[in-house]
Amino acid sequence: MKKVVVLALLMVASVTFAQETKKQSKWVIGVGANFIDNTNTIDNNFVDVSNWNATMGVSKLSAQYFYNSKFSISSEFSLNRLNKDVMQNGESIAVNMAYFGVDLNARYNVANWFKLPSKYALEPIVGVGASWTDGTPNKSVNTGVSIGYQINDIYGIRLQTLGKFASEQNTVGNNMIQHSIELYFNL
Repeated sequence: MKKVVVLALLMVASVTFAQETKKQSKWVIGVGANFIDNTNTIDNNFVDVSNWNATMGVSKLSAQYFYNSKFSISSEFSLNRLNKDVMQNGESIAVNMAYFGVDLNARYNVANWFKLPSKYALEPIVGVGASWTDGTPNKSVNTGVSIGYQINDIYGIRLQTLGKFASEQNTVGNNMIQHSIELYFNL
């Protein structure tokens, strides 16, 4: 009788543990740096890093909410500076200008379409944003892509490129490409 009870307990325990799955975190918080390419030059030299604007230290914060394992919404806050020494809209500006942006983006993870391991996330992004360049406001429509790698259950790293297409074309800091790298944390 003891053997039957022990066997039954082992079977129930094995079924219980087999059914246990890791629950995905609903919230992800990110911290990192962003780089703005606002050259918009005639020669289409979009890969010239010398024309990128960057600040030292943390310049991007993000919060992402997962509705399910694929679809999420993220809000992103970025600070930067547009330097007078680099091209801005195809010409030089007279002084350094402060940049602040806030974006609300929808993301959809398509990594499984490319048969990537589950530690990877490949997310096309669409959304809207608002920015201020030295206090001058502007609105934008955003589109881009993000590539993430889950290091362990808590931490991950993400690279992102986001194109921001502004409603006001006659201001510094209008259409731009914003690249970022961030460390994110699952809550």
